[in-house]
Parts: sequence; structure tokens; C-alpha cells
Amino acid sequence: MSRDAAVPRVRARFPLLASAVERHLDWARDFAIAGDVDSAIDAIRDAHATSAELRTRAASDRAP
Repeated sequence: MSRDAAVPRVRARFPLLASAVERHLDWARDFAIAGDVDSAIDAIRDAHATSAELRTRAASDRAP
């Protein structure tokens, strides 16, 4: 994930979701290092889904 100006605001508003994305990406890295590619891919998919939820929540808060 690229860091942009919105990241600190999103992290402050949704700390559990933000930390879940980081945790899944950490797991993906650890699985890849261990050679467990299937689990790494699953962790990346979980991170992507959690990131989508984070974006959805952030967008719904901005809606009028």
C-alpha cells in the first residue's frame, strides 16, 4: 500500500481495521519467507478485503 496524506487520518479513525491490514501483510511476508506461497496469497487476499472495508468505511463517513 502506498502512503498518502489520508493514511494518518484513516488510521486514527479506524485503528483496528488499519492494524488488521498491516497484520495480514506481515503474515503474507512471513509465509512467503517460509516458502508457503498459498498461505501468503491467502493473507494478501485478506489484506485486500480488509483494505476495501477500510476504504468503504472512510468513504461512507465522507458522504453527505
